[in-house]
Amino acid sequence: MPLRPDRQSRRDLLAALLLWAIVIGTAGVLLVPTWFKQPKAPPPVLPQNETREQIYNLPCNLKGPGDSEAEWNVVRRRQSLVELTHPVRYVIASQAYDIPWGYISGRPFADRFHCPPRKSTSLQYWIPSLDIPVRDMIYVGTTNRPMEEGKPDRRPEESVIHVFWIVGYEEDPENRRHMLEYLVETRHLDGSAPGSAAQYGLWYTTVPEGSLQTTYWYKLGDREDAVFECYGAVQRCDGHLNLKDLRIYARLIFDKNAVPQHKVIVEGLRTLLSRWRVQT
Repeated sequence: MPLRPDRQSRRDLLAALLLWAIVIGTAGVLLVPTWFKQPKAPPPVLPQNETREQIYNLPCNLKGPGDSEAEWNVVRRRQSLVELTHPVRYVIASQAYDIPWGYISGRPFADRFHCPPRKSTSLQYWIPSLDIPVRDMIYVGTTNRPMEEGKPDRRPEESVIHVFWIVGYEEDPENRRHMLEYLVETRHLDGSAPGSAAQYGLWYTTVPEGSLQTTYWYKLGDREDAVFECYGAVQRCDGHLNLKDLRIYARLIFDKNAVPQHKVIVEGLRTLLSRWRVQT
């Protein structure tokens, strides 16, 4: 029996729609990857055989290297040529300092040397010698007494002070030195806390904090305030240093055994800043 015209029309319409769906789907499979495929950027032109003098005079580049291994190889090659004594300009508390590259923790890339001076940085120095650490402390791990060539018989009093933050008052909108003031107030670091005693020329008090005990070593004065937090069995201490006369705040990490050397830590930092100070 022949189909009625309306049923035949519907069958024809469904067949046409199915055919169009197949055509559109096939086109999508073929064309969509092309639509979303981004044109490849040309590979960067990488420098070869740069001299140390050329590296020291690279223009400022704040972008940093890309993701390719070749670009990072250029960075590593440049870093290997930079002398530890090469000066890098910083401005801290409105005072310019030419800091030797090796004393900077997280040593900057060579193409940052001629960028506008940063107003804060991180530092590292051996005590008691104030020497430059050969290794960058950000890669050392959990010790402030790294093994280095030339120091096979490291003495007990030798360790690296890691100043992981140093900044002038005016360049510190977060007022990080408020943490020192907070500790002085809340831990009663004025010699009046129960169990307070004096040793090594510092006051100290031990405060239970949960299941741990924190010993606070401190010395407050007109020229500077220093508070050192040492936690239970942890071998490192956390230090807060307010150099009032220089209007500088510094945050430190150092070996717990260096607490008796607090004068070397503080005066060592002052000595280095004085050496690096740019005379106008």
